[in-house]
Amino acid sequence: METDPVTTDAHNQLDRLDEAFIRSFYWLLQTVKIHQDNNKVLRGCAREFIKSMVQMCLDEPHMIIQVFAGRLYLSEKKLIYSMESVDLVRTVLQFFESRGLQGLRLYPTLGDAPIEQVMAFARMLNQAERQDHPVVWIAQQMEDQGFSWAEVVHSPEIPEEDPELKEKARRTYFYALASVKEIGRKISSNQPVGIRKAKRMVQNLVDFLSEDESLLLGLSTIRDLDDYTYTHSVNVAILSLCLGKRLGLSPKALERLGICGLFHDLGKVDLSREILLKSGELNEQEFKEIKKHPLKSVIRIIKLPTDEDLKAHIITPIFEHHLRYDLSGYPRPYSAKPQGLFGRILAITDVFDAITSARIYRFTPFSPDRALGVMLERAGKEFDPLLLKVFINMLGVFPVGTVLELDTGEMGLVMDNPGETMKERPRILILVPDEKGGFRKGKTESLAEHDPRTGVFRRNIVKTFHPASYGIQPAEFLL
Repeated sequence: METDPVTTDAHNQLDRLDEAFIRSFYWLLQTVKIHQDNNKVLRGCAREFIKSMVQMCLDEPHMIIQVFAGRLYLSEKKLIYSMESVDLVRTVLQFFESRGLQGLRLYPTLGDAPIEQVMAFARMLNQAERQDHPVVWIAQQMEDQGFSWAEVVHSPEIPEEDPELKEKARRTYFYALASVKEIGRKISSNQPVGIRKAKRMVQNLVDFLSEDESLLLGLSTIRDLDDYTYTHSVNVAILSLCLGKRLGLSPKALERLGICGLFHDLGKVDLSREILLKSGELNEQEFKEIKKHPLKSVIRIIKLPTDEDLKAHIITPIFEHHLRYDLSGYPRPYSAKPQGLFGRILAITDVFDAITSARIYRFTPFSPDRALGVMLERAGKEFDPLLLKVFINMLGVFPVGTVLELDTGEMGLVMDNPGETMKERPRILILVPDEKGGFRKGKTESLAEHDPRTGVFRRNIVKTFHPASYGIQPAEFLL
């Protein structure tokens, strides 16, 4: 279906207006820190903020700036912004999160407010971070100083998640899974193999990253004991793409990284099922065979009928994904050349998915938060410490799919995480016991929510569990 150019242009104009408002808000908050009220630059920033706010309220009774699940929403619409504004948006997110501030409601009467009052409002928001209970203090200051055109949003409306986007996420995941399974099946039966479909699926994953990273992370919680090798490959591709995006990789580099993730274990088709499915501990000879799979993967990729440039970019990371940061892994390299960036990314994402998955020989996997703790202990040896830090910040202290026991007696499933300043306070889905001994979906809650009267968090985490402990497949609840 063709896109209506008039409608598209209107949406683009609205997105630019939203981004301009956030930019004016940011500059007012920054400029008021360093200038007095009579400064021309500061007064110009205040006027630009007022002008931008009035434009936002032309057809609305008010406008809400809201932080939800680590993202910015303006009047319940997720902020769409350009790559040039990434740092600016992250700074505004951290500004709200560091104060425990979930939202602000602004009214059009702001346009009639004295400019000195608008500057005082900005100073007050900056000072709130130093208060014991910032949200309570902000609300009191608004009342005391007469900021009648602004209100604290204590319990913001949770934006509805797009069911079409969820369905698109499911299709993208399972198409990628089907494509890598098809390649593995054809290689095993010596049939001609092409990777055009797999490349297209990786491109779809890269495109989806810009729409909703949290949905992709939710998909990466899919676990299938009977089909482990293939679900593991797709999960590693997703985790690698999300980490690559955090590192600022280009779309072309992300595509190559995603293919590395999808094919990093391709050589396992050449290993015997007896070894791959052995329930007990591997003997020395069997482990030697397992250690050959990175090289076997490279050999299989070299034989694939695809362009040589792509092969040249993906064979080294796949060879290196078990090498370790200190080069103590396998296969042993012929030189002391450091592990490449893609190899270091795959080493992190491969291990995380592996140790959080039930296996034939290990039915009790690590809970996601415990897995990150174990990996952190190995930073500098097995893993690049800087990349691992970015990875942990990306997933949060309690990654998507972690089951939580709360001090309210409730059980919750982590849906996604807020920004860095509130990373121990994820958004959760309450798990309600059903009559069959399982759970059904309850309400969505944020652990960052305060009691507006006391400033105390409404819910706190007591204990964490792997979802398998309760027979939970997180993706079934999250998607």
